[in-house]
Amino acid sequence: MPTEKTNSSILARDNKELIELYISHLIARNRSERTIKTFKSILQEFVEFLGDRHVSQVTVYDIDFFLATLRSKGWKKDSIYTAAVAVKRFLEFLGLSDNLAGFELPRREKRLPKYLEVEEVFKLVDVAENPRDRLIVLLLFTTGLRINELVSLRLTDIDIEKRSIRVRGKGAKERIVYFPEFVLPILKEHLESIKNSEWLFPSEASDHIHYTTVERILKRLKKKAGITKRVTPHVLRHTFATLSLASGLDIREIQELLGHSSLNTTQIYTHVSRERLRKDYESIWEKILKDTNKE
Repeated sequence: MPTEKTNSSILARDNKELIELYISHLIARNRSERTIKTFKSILQEFVEFLGDRHVSQVTVYDIDFFLATLRSKGWKKDSIYTAAVAVKRFLEFLGLSDNLAGFELPRREKRLPKYLEVEEVFKLVDVAENPRDRLIVLLLFTTGLRINELVSLRLTDIDIEKRSIRVRGKGAKERIVYFPEFVLPILKEHLESIKNSEWLFPSEASDHIHYTTVERILKRLKKKAGITKRVTPHVLRHTFATLSLASGLDIREIQELLGHSSLNTTQIYTHVSRERLRKDYESIWEKILKDTNKE
């Protein structure tokens, strides 16, 4: 229910207007295109669920019922968690935190990040038909860039001599990432084909290619390379972090390269590294015992 603290300007706007106000806030804060699209879709479904009621009348019971409804529609646990976050942040933005008293975010499934082996990454590179697609795979693999960071790179962000890239990450935070020397020839070959463009990956339809274009490229290369694992930009980001940690890069250095604001987010890769160690251990000892039995 509205309280005395509820801003009168909030009460004067209808639910759809408030969603647009919040989306404008996300755009102004440089949130990713994917986050904006996802949150907007969820919030539109939420106000539709509310019917004629104003969001200022929302209670915790309403949110729980909404999330339960999503589950009955077949939404997965991670998607329900995202929906809960979207509604929570929306209400907080509107100054309706009192309406959230006692609300708890649903549990998320704790799953280790999926990653590719080096050989699988280079299978993708080998079947790529042009320098652009090869460069996309290699930059995602060797830098750990987020997909939205990759597609929005400008030529001025690239320092060929230092083999570094200036990245504008979440919340407009800038960081520097690096790429190995073997990527240089492919980068230069790609640059030759995009003269007179300010973007590293230009598009005829807009300034630069859309993240869905990259997803389609990876899907096509995965099929062509005969890889059965899931291959997405985020899987390649996980691959970068997992292999970097396994090869001795410090966890805090990985945090900086990935652009994580909290070390806790990066810590999951220590679990992945231990799982990788277990598999390597089992593989080696299976071979040792097999060779012993042969004798």
